[in-house]
Amino acid sequence: MTLSIFLLVLISAFCHAAWNFAARKAVGNLVAIWLGLWLACALIFPGVIGIVVHKGLRETVQVPAIICIIATGLIHSVYFRLLAAGYRHGEISLVYPIARGSGIALTAILARFLLNEDFTFLGSIGIGLISVGIISMSVSVHRRVDDTKAVTLALCIGASIVAYSLVDKIGVNHTNPVVYIWSMFLIAAVVLTPSLMRRYRGTLGQEAKQCIGYAVLIGVGSIGTYLMILFAFTMGPVGYIVAVREFSVVLGSLAGIIFLKERSTITKMVTICFIVIGIICIKLS
Repeated sequence: MTLSIFLLVLISAFCHAAWNFAARKAVGNLVAIWLGLWLACALIFPGVIGIVVHKGLRETVQVPAIICIIATGLIHSVYFRLLAAGYRHGEISLVYPIARGSGIALTAILARFLLNEDFTFLGSIGIGLISVGIISMSVSVHRRVDDTKAVTLALCIGASIVAYSLVDKIGVNHTNPVVYIWSMFLIAAVVLTPSLMRRYRGTLGQEAKQCIGYAVLIGVGSIGTYLMILFAFTMGPVGYIVAVREFSVVLGSLAGIIFLKERSTITKMVTICFIVIGIICIKLS
């Protein structure tokens, strides 16, 4: 993995941990995530218009990109629902590691067979260490019966991450990443709107006002973070990128421990070392 891609993905990891922390602080409020999506779309809309005007609509968005955009938009609408539910039922130091870590190895395996990506021996070791470290970080220290639902939701989030990562790796090669992410977020926001309007009959506007601060952090953080990843997808293997990106798990878990007073053990600290060593292996591969 080149230094430029590596640094881009690490910066993305910091931003991703920050907006997930905001989502957890909002106690998994789906309205905050939904409003964040609309704000993110509004933020980059001028850029989208500029790109389309400059290159032309036909050249900007090809048929394969349209298919991938629709698919990833629907997958992301499910992902955000699961994310909100996960943070309502579990701590960030439990949900975040399992959600992000459960799909690393599977993404690499599927990328190998579906996208013909090759991984070096050292890179494969790195992916394995990160996967083991992330899962161990949460599973080894959370054994309460009431964690079961949170773990289940986290695994479902992980499955959705695998799905949209592979789709986006394909789709972003057929259109500009800015246009791609705007379209993707717009579809996700539109799909979520009817259910939220039913849930918050007549009070959706009031609910949105109460969480506007978190929505701004989630919106700016999520679109900025994933835009970096989409650009990285155009330059490197999705298996490595997804694995290194999960350094955000370390940051998210530390934030949960320091700021939300969540549980910490020596085991969790050791697993962080596994993740860091794995990232170094990928960088050196």
